[in-house]
Amino acid sequence: MKKFLAVLFFISTVWTVLPAQYGFRFGFQASPVFSWLNSDDRYINSNGQNLGIRLGTKVDYFFAEKYALTTGLSLSFNQGGLLLHDYGGDLLGKTDLPEIYRDLPDGTNIRYNINYVDVPIGLHLLTNEIFRDVRFFFEVPVFNIGILYGAKADITGPGLEPLEGENISKDVVPVNVSWGLGGGIEYNLRGNSSGDTNLFAGVFYNQGFTDVTRDTGTRNFPDGAGGTSPQEEDSRALLRSITLFLGIMF
Repeated sequence: MKKFLAVLFFISTVWTVLPAQYGFRFGFQASPVFSWLNSDDRYINSNGQNLGIRLGTKVDYFFAEKYALTTGLSLSFNQGGLLLHDYGGDLLGKTDLPEIYRDLPDGTNIRYNINYVDVPIGLHLLTNEIFRDVRFFFEVPVFNIGILYGAKADITGPGLEPLEGENISKDVVPVNVSWGLGGGIEYNLRGNSSGDTNLFAGVFYNQGFTDVTRDTGTRNFPDGAGGTSPQEEDSRALLRSITLFLGIMF
């Protein structure tokens, strides 16, 4: 985390100091996102992905002809994934669940459906024109701050009636910090190398630095005497995603 904050401070400083002598570009994106959660606990396993979408703006701040600082503001819908809990218990301690779901059975699946307001900061690099009106671009690194504005869960398990769309915002950390990288192609619609209207398409990978879950629940571990003993759930779940970036810049 200290390294991340140092890099973020450096990029922010460069942003404010460097003149935008080569101008700004402003655009929009509508990008499908495939996301999943990975846990560091061997009894909590990734068991499925979410298909979501990211909608928002993108700004490139050019401090050289082919180098820019990039940022924007986006809404990310349905981020998260499915986690399989080998041991049950009161897994969502702060959520006001119906009584029957306060002690979930072993083998319970919880699908997290999380919405964020995303603010990325990164470097945008362009190649020379590869062939007429087409260039490649790369963005590395890109740091992202995701601010929670809603989270729901679907809960299924042995002997349980499925519970869908339960509000679990109190059991999700309000800020998610991540880093990523990616690249793709840029096509100039007007055939003007200085760029007036450009279409973008690319692929990005993103990985979280911070735990998504608050770890407010307890799990029923075997006590060695044929029974179970509740223990605090202190796992770390990281959000990862692959984004198919689709956008237009002006």
